[in-house]
Amino acid sequence: MQRMYTGRISFGTIVRTLGTTASFCLLAGCTRPNYNTWAEEIRVTSPDGRFDAVMTREASPAGVLGSLYWNVFIVPKGASAPKDEKHTLFTADVLRGEKLVWTQKHLLDIRYDFAEIDEFRNNWGENEVQDRGWRKGDYLVEVRLVPSSDFSLLTPDGDIKPKD
Repeated sequence: MQRMYTGRISFGTIVRTLGTTASFCLLAGCTRPNYNTWAEEIRVTSPDGRFDAVMTREASPAGVLGSLYWNVFIVPKGASAPKDEKHTLFTADVLRGEKLVWTQKHLLDIRYDFAEIDEFRNNWGENEVQDRGWRKGDYLVEVRLVPSSDFSLLTPDGDIKPKD
C-alpha cells in the first residue's frame, strides 16, 4: 500500500528533524577547541644572561573571527613563557613592528610602530617567577614603552591611524 503525499508535515517528522539538528549542533560545539593557543613570537636574553624577555601571541577562538593578543613576560633564561596572564608586563590587542630590546641589564624596552595597549606595568622582580613576595637583593627590571614615533595609535590631528 502506497502513502499519498498530502502536503503536510507530521508533528513526529518535525520533532525528529529538530532533535537531529540539535544533536549535531551540540556535537559540533563539543569538538571546537575551547582554549587559547599561545605562540612565542620573540625571545631576547638579558645582557647578563640570567633572564629572557618573551613576547607571546595568543589566539583566542572566541567570537566569529577570534582574537589575537600579545603579552610580554620575563622568565629565567630558557624557561617557557607562562600560558596565563598572571605575571604579564604588557598586553595589547593590536601590535605592529614589535621588538624587545634590553638596553641595559635592568632595563627592557618594548618597541613598536602601532599599538592598542590594554595593560602595562613598568617593573618586574624575580620574585614573580618564584611566586613569593619581594626580598632585598631580588633582580629587578624596569620596563619602558618606546613607540617608533611621537604618535603610535593616533595621528597628530587626533584621528586613529589605520591599523595596517
